[in-house]
Amino acid sequence: MAAPRRTLVVGDVHGCLAELDDLLRAAGFARGRDRLVLLGDLLDRGPDPVGVLRRARELRAESVLGNHEEKHLRYAAHEARRRSDRRHQNPVRFDPRRAAQHAALAKDDLAWLAALPRTIALGDGWVAVHAGFLPAIPIAAQPPDWMVRLRYVDAAGRPVGRVRGDAGEPGVRRWAVAWTGPERVVYGHHPQSLAEPTRDLCAAGVACLGLDTGCVYGGRLTALVLPGEEIVQVPSRMQGGAPATGA
Repeated sequence: MAAPRRTLVVGDVHGCLAELDDLLRAAGFARGRDRLVLLGDLLDRGPDPVGVLRRARELRAESVLGNHEEKHLRYAAHEARRRSDRRHQNPVRFDPRRAAQHAALAKDDLAWLAALPRTIALGDGWVAVHAGFLPAIPIAAQPPDWMVRLRYVDAAGRPVGRVRGDAGEPGVRRWAVAWTGPERVVYGHHPQSLAEPTRDLCAAGVACLGLDTGCVYGGRLTALVLPGEEIVQVPSRMQGGAPATGA
């Protein structure tokens, strides 16, 4: 009898292809049987962003749109406009390394990114999103831009920028603390620990689980395995955001 189908939900990979492969081996991922869902931010920062995107496509993974993918799509749109109108200036700025990585993306890579949804239903009440949700708003009515960027909300549940949130401004809190469901949420975007995922229990039976454990910064790459809610992790091969010696 075949084993029950599992869903592996993976936090922000950010170009760490070797660690993604390590994680899939550690979790015993079975292509064609298990479902693979990525939480966005496949691109940028790490050593092989294009390789991560291609591996996701090769494995027929699902992914939500991350803010880094969204930025590459905006960059591509402005570049297309600039090619037809030399007076147009691209307002999205990429450093030379990121521009070179973007140039390595094929048209079908960009089409795959453009088709990514902002949320994915995972079953058993779980939903995946890259960044987060504003409290007291149904998921179907959530502002699209904040689903790829949100970290903090104020006392009234309105979105607050990162600077104010990181500064610990009174009344400002992480969105996950304010979320009351009914959906259980697994998200990335905000690496609050380099060791363990961040779990918030906001209401009875309502959990928010942050899986970004800063692999690209030398932390870990983390997966949630459903339906058993098992956590699987592998160590980063990076040290402080740079490839580890001998890796």
